[in-house]
Amino acid sequence: MDKTKRRYGRLLTAIAVPAFMGVSLPAQAQTSADPTAAPGSFLGRVILGFGRARTAIDTPQAVSTLEQDDIDREQAATPGDLLRTVPGATVQGGDRMTGQRYNIRGVGGDASDQNRIIISVDGVEKYGELYQVGQFFGEPELYRRVEVLRGPASSALYGSGALGGVVAFETKDAADFLQMGETTALRVKAGANSNGGGTLGSVILAQRFGERVEVLAALTHRNEGDYKSGDGTRVTGSGMAGTSGLLKGTYRFGDGNEQSLSLSLSRWRSDEDGANYSSVADIPDFGTVDRRAQDDTATLVWTNPASGNPWLDSRVQLSYSRTLIDQENAVPGNPFLANNPLFEDAFYQYRTLALRAENRFTFSGEGWENYLTLGVTASRQTRAAQRESGAIAFHPEGTDRRYGVFLQNEFIWDDRLTAVLGLRADRITLTPSDDVVGGAQRSHTAQVASLALHYRFNQDWAVFGSLAHTERAPSIDEVFDVGTGAGKTASLELRPERARTVDLGFSYAGRDVVVDGDSLDLKLTVFSNRVRDKIDRFSGPGPTYANIARAHIRGLELEGGYDAGNLFGKFAYSRILGTDQITGLQLTSTPADELVLELGGRAFEQTLEYGWRGTFARKSKRWNASPAPGAYEHLPGYGVNDLYATWRPDQGALAGVEVQLAVNNVFNKQYRNILDGGLANNEPRRGRDLRMSVGRNFSW
Repeated sequence: MDKTKRRYGRLLTAIAVPAFMGVSLPAQAQTSADPTAAPGSFLGRVILGFGRARTAIDTPQAVSTLEQDDIDREQAATPGDLLRTVPGATVQGGDRMTGQRYNIRGVGGDASDQNRIIISVDGVEKYGELYQVGQFFGEPELYRRVEVLRGPASSALYGSGALGGVVAFETKDAADFLQMGETTALRVKAGANSNGGGTLGSVILAQRFGERVEVLAALTHRNEGDYKSGDGTRVTGSGMAGTSGLLKGTYRFGDGNEQSLSLSLSRWRSDEDGANYSSVADIPDFGTVDRRAQDDTATLVWTNPASGNPWLDSRVQLSYSRTLIDQENAVPGNPFLANNPLFEDAFYQYRTLALRAENRFTFSGEGWENYLTLGVTASRQTRAAQRESGAIAFHPEGTDRRYGVFLQNEFIWDDRLTAVLGLRADRITLTPSDDVVGGAQRSHTAQVASLALHYRFNQDWAVFGSLAHTERAPSIDEVFDVGTGAGKTASLELRPERARTVDLGFSYAGRDVVVDGDSLDLKLTVFSNRVRDKIDRFSGPGPTYANIARAHIRGLELEGGYDAGNLFGKFAYSRILGTDQITGLQLTSTPADELVLELGGRAFEQTLEYGWRGTFARKSKRWNASPAPGAYEHLPGYGVNDLYATWRPDQGALAGVEVQLAVNNVFNKQYRNILDGGLANNEPRRGRDLRMSVGRNFSW
């Protein structure tokens, strides 16, 4: 970590520590999180992607939502850490910030898989497709909510191509900290962890100016050293240091101040000297590199809910996103690679300018309601990559232009039957740069159609199902990559991938099951996803990619929770099977069967919450070319146990303080995730790690 990073850390610590010791400020605000409000499972959370707000258990789609309490409790160092308890969602690439990639329902294996999963921040799509580097970078302290939508049915709203699903992050807002009658709120937080000697400092300031203007400013610095796995082995190059900032302002106007105009600017930046060249696997031959990563997001949003007009509920968003990776001073571990152009100084950049406009129309009659959402999207993404000797053949430059129209109609009858129809069409035009050998402009149309039904028999039981057809157009990388082998050419004749998915399931929402006031929620989903014209690398001479694969991915997800006030529990189970229908082999993107159990309690008038969580993965196999061609490698199963506690005193001098304590991997289990690659290059995950953070809110 350089001197600038250390100065940032000392600055934030200097601000935070005196505040925890009781520095006098005009008034102390209660923490924005309410420990009694969190239900026993994700199934009680409100889902926003429908015409009428509804809880997850009442949606005809597999979706999980993480709220502020969940994010704080995890004390996550990376965004991917937040998904640990979501069934069917896994993060691969180890614990490195710049190495994390996402896998949902068995979709997501390598760099070319990443555009099959949509990652967004405040509705702005984030994109990355760099060799040996992850997909998305960000700071968990900036997020207030995460929605994970599993399966391609979400493509109608979020964009064609989401064959695996969507992970939607939402950043904090001034209203999260300012209560009625307050004008200023300050939150300071400091944290540390034992495995890697990490530190965290965060300062958030929220300010209200009259009834119309609210502003939030946040600054966070995080440093984590190389961690040790369960057997005590130091995983070199796994440390990271990142600084992030968020500036967000909202102006309200119109009748009743209903309309709003908001501007949000955020930046995450990390400088790593001597980092492992491969951020996603243990490959000593690649050696080390000095890598700078930066992710910027800017959004301007106008909303007009027009509560008195059922024909008007509008939202328009203009956004800009940039992801930059700058690499220098690479030192290959294998001397035979010293002259390989892969290790020259290089930069990779994605810049996206996008516009999205939508309006919701509301209709209703006796016993029925209907919500119709119509929208249009337009975007222009520029992909750049240059090294000392010029263009990079395996990472071609170009421009991706997209224009789309979408429709979602939600019909509700008698509060029992819900039918959701989604339609979308995107026109994609790919234009290569002049450096692409044999490149020529290509255009495709990708279409989406989905129908989901949910029927509630009574207050307890419901069934649901959905059918979705989704298409994913080929990316710049797939069309214009000419590789490094002899005889390789651009893949100009690629067709869009096509996926057909069926989801079926039932849910149970019981109240007063064991004792008065308790709740038991269950939701079971089974799915089948068949992908045709799947795009894969072609090994022989000719086009680098071809529509040569077909895949069948099926599985089940079971989640639920029990809450009785002072006692609660949660569970999530997923079993996913992925098959390459051409070869008959298991897809390497198939995760292990996983069961997550959680049991906890609340005490001292629910100001203290504590619990245990166990993550159990079944032994699994992975098709791999090494150590012997045509062989499966077997990875052992594992069980990882975590303990946590949260204390939020609500009276006296400590009111407004929040203390988070966690011991992850209590028994120092040595384990590996099957999605991190074959045994030869699979890095072990983090061993025992004690994490603690202390935050305090002030307001006046």
